[in-house]
Parts: sequence; structure tokens; C-alpha cells
Amino acid sequence: MVGAVVLGVLGVVWLGVTAMMARSELNKVRAGAPQLRAQLLAADIPSATASADLIARQATRSHKLTSGPAWAVISRIPVLGDPFETARGITGVANELGRNALPELVEAGTTIDPSALRGADGRIDIAALQRITPALDSAAASIDRAIARTERLPASTYLPAVDDARVDLLDELRPLAHMAEASQQAAQLLPPMLGSTKPQTYFLGFQNNAEARGTGGLPGAFAIVKASKGKIDFVGFHNDDELRGVTAKVRFDSEYEELYRNAATKTLFLNSNLSPHFPYAAAIWADMWRQHSGQRVDGAIAVDPEVLSYLLAVTGPAKLRDGTQLSAANVVELTQSTAYNRFADDNAARKRFLIEIAAAAADKVIGSVDDPVELARALARAADERRLLVWSANKDLQTLIEKTELSGAVPVTNAPYVGLTIINEGGNKLDYYLDRALTWQRGACGEDRPVTATVRLTNTAPDGLSPYVTSRSDDPGYPIKPGDHRVTIFYAATSGAVLTSATLDGKPAGVSAGKERGHPVFIVDVELPRGKPRTVVLNIDEPHRAGEPIVFRQPLVRDLALDVRDTPC
Repeated sequence: MVGAVVLGVLGVVWLGVTAMMARSELNKVRAGAPQLRAQLLAADIPSATASADLIARQATRSHKLTSGPAWAVISRIPVLGDPFETARGITGVANELGRNALPELVEAGTTIDPSALRGADGRIDIAALQRITPALDSAAASIDRAIARTERLPASTYLPAVDDARVDLLDELRPLAHMAEASQQAAQLLPPMLGSTKPQTYFLGFQNNAEARGTGGLPGAFAIVKASKGKIDFVGFHNDDELRGVTAKVRFDSEYEELYRNAATKTLFLNSNLSPHFPYAAAIWADMWRQHSGQRVDGAIAVDPEVLSYLLAVTGPAKLRDGTQLSAANVVELTQSTAYNRFADDNAARKRFLIEIAAAAADKVIGSVDDPVELARALARAADERRLLVWSANKDLQTLIEKTELSGAVPVTNAPYVGLTIINEGGNKLDYYLDRALTWQRGACGEDRPVTATVRLTNTAPDGLSPYVTSRSDDPGYPIKPGDHRVTIFYAATSGAVLTSATLDGKPAGVSAGKERGHPVFIVDVELPRGKPRTVVLNIDEPHRAGEPIVFRQPLVRDLALDVRDTPC
């Protein structure tokens, strides 16, 4: 009897001691994980290799400390064993990562030398990208398994420290999974899109955010781009006049056809991207170009001046024919504001100037770049902000693209959704001065939940703007002053949502409605006098759906100020 008691006490002491030792090792693993991610992102492979080796040794030690018979027995006892099961599972996951996923990520970084990824002529080494694909595939799968395994572990035990450790591990695994997935997707997409097997041709549209459209800004200048064996060439720059009078012979689903029935999206290039769903605009662009030139493109890409600023920050400035330095600091203002004052009375000269800017920036980007890692970061930032959008006419490639931030797709989902889009109705360039704020508030829990979407718009246009910037092609039929603006709010809500009321500055507002990609869309016309804020409030009943809302962010000159207020259920 005494011997059994002594053994029991010793077992408890052993579990306590090994638990503290394992926790110490896990804390070291947790502290090293962000450093390893930063080293991988910076392509500092020697440091990443050392960090991965250290993390693997620490993870192995923590796993061994929780792998003994005492841990195996107690972790199987209902309730009493829950924290031990979780602790044991956490160390097992860490050990698996240290042995598999982390070495594979480092191997991928070792296989490909970022400094040699692009040649002196700007050609991208496609073979190098293809070599790292197996390691990235394996690493991504390993991390996904680790997340799933961790999520299955008991989450609420009687030991808060263990519960916190489980949460901490998931907090480290998810960004690591995102990084591995993004790298994996790039390695899969880039070779075929860069012409690894056959040359590819793309329609590249430049969107001007000073005049808002669904995917960002007005499509104006565009280029035709060819890619073959990793070499990218711009083979022609054009302005929107070339597509005047061209009709795209494409048809989309009935929701699109009804919502944009009278908007001339397929007959007027300047309205082709009214929908926030980029694949619609891309298909229209591709077919318009085919109708005009007879050339079929393999895909379409959209960029805006912010993208050019991110890229020029890496490549350094370009010089225009008149000696103007085109830089990260001035390209946004130059293309969306200055050009309209400089060429206020000569629209053709302004279009030539904007095409020259696009060509100069393109020459810098496709040339030799000293820091390809920074260039990749700039492109990733642009994609994350929906400023760089990509569509492929190849269905298999498009399926891959739609798993990434590049797709610009409005998701078909039952999840809570917040989708504010502003459309310029005045035919002017006043959205350069538009401030937007959105507050989304979800109330009491139940089968249906009340949602209030409050949209605040302010036209901050200054005095002295050129008539081209302030023009009003909408002919409103009521008195206006120079600088007054008009927009349409398109608000896409959660699938199944019903609008109960709407106000504009506290008074009942007229609302029309439709659907897009399964989302109810509520439409409000708003006159924006210069300097006077306007507030639209939409009261909506939405089906109860768990989780944080998916938020669509339309990329304009000024960022959307967003405030999400959710009542936990």
C-alpha cells in the first residue's frame, strides 16, 4: 500500500517536472518561429537553416519529455487527462514540424537563389521555380496536417496554461501556413503563366482610381504583354479610344445580366469593370481586344498607380522624355491629379503622357532588378490590397488563381459578408478627393441578426481644380456647383439578407436592389456637394452565420476607414 502511494507521488512529481521542462522547450520554439519566418521572407537562408535546426532540436526535446509511459496513461483518462493529452499533442505537432515542414521550407529557399532568379535581361528562371514545387507542396501539406491535429486537441481544460499553449501554437502555425501556401501557389502558377510550355499573351489594363469603378478605377490606358520562357515583353501600349464602339460578345449569369443590364458594361470599355468581381471585367477586356484586333489573349491583368509606386520603390525612378523623374513618391499624384491640370485642355496629349508613364515604369520593372525579394514583396502587397489582379482564360490556371489574392473574385459564400463599392456617376476625376468610412455592426443573436451598415462619404475637393476634373456628364437636373460630385453606393450583403430600412442623412433613402454572386446588393444614389459629408445607413436582417465577416475592400486613392463591431454569440 505504502509502495503504491510512493509510486503515485513519484509519478505526479515526474509529470510535473517533465511538463515544466517541455514547456520551457516549447517556449523557445515559439520564440524562434517568428524569427524563422522573417528570415525565410528575407531569403536569409544561412540564418533560416540555423534557426530551423535549433527549433527542430528544441521541439524534439519537448516531445521526448512528454512521450513516456506516465504521459501515455494519464492522457487517456477522461477529463483528468485532457490537459496532458493537449500538452502531449502540442509537443508531437512541434516535433513533426521540426522534422518535416521547416526543413522543406528551408530546402526550397536553398534550392532557389533569389539573386539569380532573374537574369540580366529580366528573364525569370522558370526551371528554378519548378524545382522547388515538390518541397513547397510537402511543407504546405505538413503544416495543414499540424493545424488540423492541433485543432482536434482538447481546447478547454482545467489548466489555462495548457489551453493558452494550444492557442499560441495555432497562432504560429496559421501565418506559417499562409506563407507556405502563397509560396506554393506562386511556384505552381508562375511557370505556365510565364510561358514555360508555350508563349502567353496578356491584356494589361491600367485602372485610374480618380474615377471609381467596381474593381478600383476607370480602365484607360492598356498594354499587350507577351511572356515566353520567363521573358516578359510589352509589345504595345494603347489608350481607351481604340476600344470605342467595340462590343464584347460574352454572357455571364442571370444575376450579372440583370444587375448591370442598363450599364453598358459590354459596349463601353470605360464601364467594363463596374462589377467588383474582376473575372467579369477581364473576360470583357479579352473579348473586346479580340473583336478589335483579332488576337486572342491568354489572360488579363489589372494594375493601378499605387502598384507602380510600390514597384518603383524597388527599381528606382524612371525618366520621362521631358526629364521628369517618375518615382514612387510622385507617380500616384502625377497620374491621377497633376496630369489633369497640366493637360486640362488637351485630352489627347494627356493620354499620350499617361501611356509614356506606363511604358517608362514597365521598362524599369522588366529590366534587371537588384533586389528580387523586395520586388516580390511589392507585388504581394499589391495583390493583398486588390490593386494587382490576374485572370486566366485557361480554366485550370484560373482555378488556381481563384485560391489566391490575385483573383479579385467576389466569393460565392454563405459566410457573413461586407461589400461596399463606390461607382463614379459624374464622369469626372473627383474620387481622388473622396474619403470613405464604413461601420458594420451586428446585433443580438438569434436565427436572424440585425446588421447596421453605416457609410460616410466626404468630397474633399479643393478650389481651383480644372473643369476636366470637376466635369459632370450625368446632367443631374438640379443646381450644382463646381466640385460637387455624385456616386452610387453598391452594398453587397450576406447571402439571404433582407433590407429593412435605409436613410440618407437621417431621412428615408431611395434604394434599388439586385443580386451578384449570391449576395443581395442594395443601391443608393448619393449627391456629394463639395465639403459636405453624407451618411447612408442600411438596416439589414441577415441569417445568423458564425465567424468574422469577409470584407471586400475596393482599392481607391484613399483607403477605406473600416470599423467592424460584432456581438459575440
